[in-house]
Amino acid sequence: MQFTMRKLAPAVAVLTFALAGCQTSPKQTAKTDEAAQSTQAQGQAVTASSVEFYVARTASAPGLMEIKVPDGSLFLERQPALTRADLSEAAALVDRDGQNYVGLRFTEGGARKLNDVSNQNVGNMLALVIDRELVAAPRIAETLNRGVLAFGVPSAQAASEIAAKIRGDQASAAQPNGSSAPNVPNPASPTAPAPLTPR
Repeated sequence: MQFTMRKLAPAVAVLTFALAGCQTSPKQTAKTDEAAQSTQAQGQAVTASSVEFYVARTASAPGLMEIKVPDGSLFLERQPALTRADLSEAAALVDRDGQNYVGLRFTEGGARKLNDVSNQNVGNMLALVIDRELVAAPRIAETLNRGVLAFGVPSAQAASEIAAKIRGDQASAAQPNGSSAPNVPNPASPTAPAPLTPR
């Protein structure tokens, strides 16, 4: 399986959706299971994006997939640890300092998986892959037991576009020529991402 890293987002942090001072962008929160259904846009069927989370490492090991990134390589497990089915919400968020994030809330079952995966992989990374493109690769600093996480992105537009892709809102983001709108900034180095830590 081949992945690209064109849409890699920079720094990452874990937040709770109740984070003081964070606001959800208007009309950016939606149930992903509803959005995951195929929709009609300008006479064409649009299918929701593939959303998967892989445990990733910076060192090679047997059975891992190598993904080239600007500063070297990441090595991902071949099977996703979590998928879109494990998510219940995705939203663009901004904190008091104006930092933009994509916030994710997991289902009850997804939260259990996230807890187990993070507990077994402290020090490794959790790579978010959307439509076979590496979007973020935050380092897991400790067990993630709140069922939510968020990662920093460079702009409100990037946060909105990534959250929309995760939710499957491609129809509303379609360009007149039928292509999807997301145009996430160029990748940043994932080899030294900020650790995932609850706030």
